[in-house]
This record gives sequence, C-alpha cells and structure tokens, in this order.
Amino acid sequence: MTDENLKKENDVTVEKTLNKELTLFESADSNMADSGMDDKPQKSERSGKAGDKKENSKIKRKPRLKPISLSSKAEAMTSHEPVHAENYLELKRVGKEYVSDAGGFWALKEVSFSLKNGEFVVILGPSGAGKTTLLNLLGGMDSVTTGEISLNGLIVSNLNKKQLTQYRRTEIGFVFQFYNLMPNLTALENIELATEICKDALPPAEILKSVGLEERAKNFPAQLSGGEQQRVSIARAIAKNPKLLLCDEPTGALDYKTGKSILELLHSVSKEHNKLVIIVTHNSALKDMADKVIYIKNGEIGDIVENKNPKPISEIEW
Repeated sequence: MTDENLKKENDVTVEKTLNKELTLFESADSNMADSGMDDKPQKSERSGKAGDKKENSKIKRKPRLKPISLSSKAEAMTSHEPVHAENYLELKRVGKEYVSDAGGFWALKEVSFSLKNGEFVVILGPSGAGKTTLLNLLGGMDSVTTGEISLNGLIVSNLNKKQLTQYRRTEIGFVFQFYNLMPNLTALENIELATEICKDALPPAEILKSVGLEERAKNFPAQLSGGEQQRVSIARAIAKNPKLLLCDEPTGALDYKTGKSILELLHSVSKEHNKLVIIVTHNSALKDMADKVIYIKNGEIGDIVENKNPKPISEIEW
C-alpha cells in the first residue's frame, strides 16, 4: 500500500472515531434524566465496515466536519460584536414543553436571568426540578418552546438544527458526571480529537499540563483513576476554547477528596481563563463557593443569590 493510501486510510479512521466521540458528547444519555426526554444519539452518516481498506482509502477526510456558519441567518444574531459583560448569557422568559399522548408537560416555565463572563455559577435544585432541561437548552442539545436564549450576542434559540450542532461542537464545553472518554485513545489523543473541529482551539498538550496530567499523556482511560479521567474530560472541554462551560454533576461519581480537587480545577478555569462556568447539581453545599446561585424548583426560578464573598473551596464541606 502506498504512503498516500495509508494516510487516507488513517484519516478515515480518525474521522470515524471523531464522529463516534461527538455522538457520545451529544447523546449523554445518562445525564438527561431530569426531563425524562433523553436525547438520542445521532446516527453516523457513513456505512460500510471499518476494515474495508480498499473502500476506505477512496474516502476523503472531513466531509461531515465542514464548519457551519452560525451567523448565516441574519435573524440569528443581535450583533457581531460581543455584548455587554452583564448580559454575556441571557435568558428571557424561557419555557420548555414536552408533549406526549398523555398531554403536555412544562419542564421549564418563564425562566429569566443574565450572567457575566468569568462567573462561577451553581444551578441548584432537587431531582426533577428542571436542571438538566435547562442545561440541555443552554448547550444546544434541545430547543426552547418559548422565550429567548443569547450567548455573547448570538441568539441560540433562533439557530436551526444544523447550526445548533455546530454551536454544541465549537461554542460549548461539556463536563459530565461520567467522563465519556474514548477508551482506545490516550489522554492526550482524547483532547486532540475534540479540538479538530474547533478553529480557535488551544494546544492540547499545554492544556493537559495545566490540569496536572502531563506525565499521564500516553495513558489510556482504563489506566487512569476516576479523578484523572475527569481531569482529562475537563481538559478536553477547555481545549475547545468554548464560550461557555457546562458541568452536570461533575463530582457525582468521585470521592470527597477528588471531588474537591475537581471543583478547584473548574474554579480556576473560570477565573484564570475568564470563562463562564455553570455547575448543575443537587448538592446544596456547593452554593457557598459560587459567585451566583440560581435556585430552581418545579421548572421555575425560585431565587437568584449573588455571593459577594464566596467561600474558598477548601472550606466547603459535604
């Protein structure tokens, strides 16, 4: 086999793996329980066996990963310039209704708030309160029924399905309770793979070093502890250089000590990288560490509390 064919075959393998990873990110089945309306994994647009080298060698790389313009529809944008810091993320009377044969159910009702870039925010509420539904809407994994969501001037609620896919892939960093790492890739390769679709991605090796895993770069997920896997997951999200980092119970599968170290890491991402970080949780102990706490119950905002003097994470107990 020629060097050119070998390169083409490798490119196809990388693309298929990336598509598989993106499906994992976008389905996140285990994290959609609040609404009872789990997102379904997207089907691959490719067919055929991965082992068919003759066929694969003829396929060019990245037909699926062509960037989708988020501003191709004028009505999707309020401005091409970043909005005022006070309204970096803004929700206006957002509602989400799920309809079934039994009738309609409003998982979110008239939700309104605005957040600044660089804030560390906790959304707190019991199971079934609407937390995950809200996270899904913010992350572009679901669409609003009523109201408007905007992020840095982009009206997310106006995006079509194709644009929402690109929004998820390039504008949002996701950190889930279960890490969704590709088991056949090393820690560094997991991060590199996620950055292939982002034009403003950060250097994967540097980001891995920043989360304290430089020496584990060549290790596979099975060779890493739970805390280390979550650090890789966070590094993967940071490396995309997203405008918003969404974390769904990021410490839920970790022991107390490891969980606190992960919270320290997420807090440093918010402050050192100037990122808006939102943590969705039912753990009320986390409220004291946040710049802002949003309480949600029965699909409605109960209260929004601003902490002028958040506690250091080292002082948080649960």
